[in-house]
Amino acid sequence: MDNTKNAGINKELKFDDAVIAKIVGITCNEVEGVYSLEGGMMANMTDLFRKDEDPTKGVDVDLSDDQNVSVSLDATVRYGENAPEIFNKVTMAIVKNVRQMTGLNVTEVKMTVKDMLTKDEIARNEAKNKDADKEKDLQPA
Repeated sequence: MDNTKNAGINKELKFDDAVIAKIVGITCNEVEGVYSLEGGMMANMTDLFRKDEDPTKGVDVDLSDDQNVSVSLDATVRYGENAPEIFNKVTMAIVKNVRQMTGLNVTEVKMTVKDMLTKDEIARNEAKNKDADKEKDLQPA
């Protein structure tokens, strides 16, 4: 990122795409109204609704010239929420956090809303996940 010579030291700071994707994923999950980010078509349905899973799931970043970042998201939002408002909050939070933590500029954010879940759907999915976790804990290692 910075190849300037300073006091005889050649400095270069770079970020792997996965680091940027992690910042973006965690940031999105902190925005009210975003239920989850989704992986691709082959994502495991049992962990689709868990926020504590891989934070990079559903996030695609392109670091064009080690300075500018474009972000694409696949998200599930809560039914009844204002999607454009959520998108604006997500965009502002991503731009702020990526800039603050890396010094990089976010030049593009695209979000595809893949689903809107009602309170009942969310409750059913979380109950299913709790049951799956209990089964996993009961199985011998």
